[in-house]
Amino acid sequence: MNFGLQLYSVRDKLSEDFFGTLKKLGDIGYRAFEFAGYYDHSAEEIRKFLDSNGLRAVSAHVPIQLLENDPEKEFEFARKLGMEYVICPFLPKENWENADYYRKVANLFNELGEKAKKYGLKFGYHNHSFEFIVLKDGTTGFDILIENTDPELVFFEPDVYWIKYAGYEPSEFIENRLKNRIEIVHLKDMKGDETKEMTELGTGIIDFKKIVATTLKLGAKWYIIEQDRSSLDSLESVKMSFNFFIKNFSK
Repeated sequence: MNFGLQLYSVRDKLSEDFFGTLKKLGDIGYRAFEFAGYYDHSAEEIRKFLDSNGLRAVSAHVPIQLLENDPEKEFEFARKLGMEYVICPFLPKENWENADYYRKVANLFNELGEKAKKYGLKFGYHNHSFEFIVLKDGTTGFDILIENTDPELVFFEPDVYWIKYAGYEPSEFIENRLKNRIEIVHLKDMKGDETKEMTELGTGIIDFKKIVATTLKLGAKWYIIEQDRSSLDSLESVKMSFNFFIKNFSK
């Protein structure tokens, strides 16, 4: 199984020592990363470091504002790093309940998918829970994005924590709604209490074995561990999740 880490998980460390933090993640055992910003480093600098340390860049989360303003710049940066995927990770809060906005975004995603292909990349979208809000017409933002994007141009990166947070069983939702439109799956766990807080893999209530079995069957290529927030030191947090993943899914 291919797996890696979403670097947003250690953003506090990266802002202090970018390359030193990547080295520490490599020492833990991570070999692949999904980026969330480049901390003012060039693609050439990052690629040289990754190649020299047996590491790789798989994908990147790129804010929608950057994708609207200069997508070619973002795709070229990703291409230079040897990535396979570029993903939009979020949508502006003021539009979370605007059906027309979701339709506009779906059209934009189709256009971005076409452009990404020219750089040898695939384009996708990463969900949170706001896409599940029921809109005035009875549909949801997720419904609109799924139904109005071209499966040949746009894939989805399901975040199992946020699907659970929205009240759905992740494996069932993915199988019923996303089917064969997944390339990457985001893994994070949820505490089994009323807070629904994020927690390290294996310390919560999410059934990862079922999720992995389902998504492998549906064609998932990568599993990306992410820990947005933790009460632990961020490096210690991602080490715990790494150890759980290796113990349960490494063969």
